[in-house]
Amino acid sequence: MSNYANDKPFIFNGEINVQSINELYGDDYAYIEEVFDTVLKEYELLTNNIIAAYDSKNTPVLKAAVHKIKPIFGFVGLLKVQQQCQQFENTCHSATAFESVVDEFGSLKNSLIKSKSLIEEEKKKLELFNNQRA
Repeated sequence: MSNYANDKPFIFNGEINVQSINELYGDDYAYIEEVFDTVLKEYELLTNNIIAAYDSKNTPVLKAAVHKIKPIFGFVGLLKVQQQCQQFENTCHSATAFESVVDEFGSLKNSLIKSKSLIEEEKKKLELFNNQRA
């Protein structure tokens, strides 16, 4: 007889690209929880580097800092934020003055803040889900 809790799929937040998550991890929800946890452990350092680069008004360093955080969004299925990081890198690359990245940075910063909260929420949900399956 099958345990209903073990058969129930995990429902990700609508912002997360489930197809991407499935392609990377299948239904290994314990590993997915571990990936989300690892991303959260690195998140603060990476975002602090972005803020420091912005505050120093150093466009090449800012571009490099955003480039460094970009892959983690793919690991957690936040492909729209990953694409937003790429677009911001492109803007930095073509910028002739720091002021030309300011508006777009505000939008990116908001996405980074929202993404951290979303990843934290999903990690908690995954932890509960995995504990119920154990």
